[in-house]
Amino acid sequence: MGAPRLISVVVPVYGEAGCLGETVRTLSALLEDIQPGDWELVLVNDGSADGTGPLIDELAAGSPHIVGAHHAVNRGKGAAIQTGVGLTRGDLVLFTDADLSTPPDTLRAFLLEIDQGADVVLGNRKSSAATIERSQPWLRVQLGLGFTRLANAVTGMAVTDYTCGFKLFRGDAARRIFAELGTARWCFDVEVLARAVRDDLRIIEIPVRWHHEDDTRVRVARDIVQSLVELFAIRRRLGRVPRGRGGASS
Repeated sequence: MGAPRLISVVVPVYGEAGCLGETVRTLSALLEDIQPGDWELVLVNDGSADGTGPLIDELAAGSPHIVGAHHAVNRGKGAAIQTGVGLTRGDLVLFTDADLSTPPDTLRAFLLEIDQGADVVLGNRKSSAATIERSQPWLRVQLGLGFTRLANAVTGMAVTDYTCGFKLFRGDAARRIFAELGTARWCFDVEVLARAVRDDLRIIEIPVRWHHEDDTRVRVARDIVQSLVELFAIRRRLGRVPRGRGGASS
């Protein structure tokens, strides 16, 4: 995997007390295998009402590689990742969902893309080469496709899968982009990638294995409205990406 480097992994956490311990064990074992000693895991509690907060404190106290952070109230996934990225020190920064819907071992393939010159590597669930082990419900799939088309139309980009929760960045780029992030919730990925394109970063999408986990926090009508508001707010802040600069290689 090239020269020694510190790998930071950010996990936004909201109401995940039931799975977080196993998630941390899985990620810790993988990172120690890939980069022995040179890794950190940043867990951000986004205002959870269950036992997530105390569990994060316990996990952080038990390992020098684990950092915990807390939001007093729920601020959104984008805000949680922004907080986490701001705490990282890594040469590379990955963020992944706490349910590990994309297998963590996917990181190995992402690191190869970084070694070959990528600045940002995105998981792509919509490629014909992706493996979907458990699909989202039909309506969610169709809404996701519609969101992708709308996001590309509004921003001028040509990204295939904005919202896969498995993305790897060069560390300095991640910290710069997330420091400027103005979108706290559903469309934060769109703003992150628009800023990456404007910084002339090389973005790669690669197919991943993925399985859907039921999420009772999703409210379709509310989330559609929120997404539309956020997309057009991103357009007002950043404008459209200049022609020819909005694609991601596969």
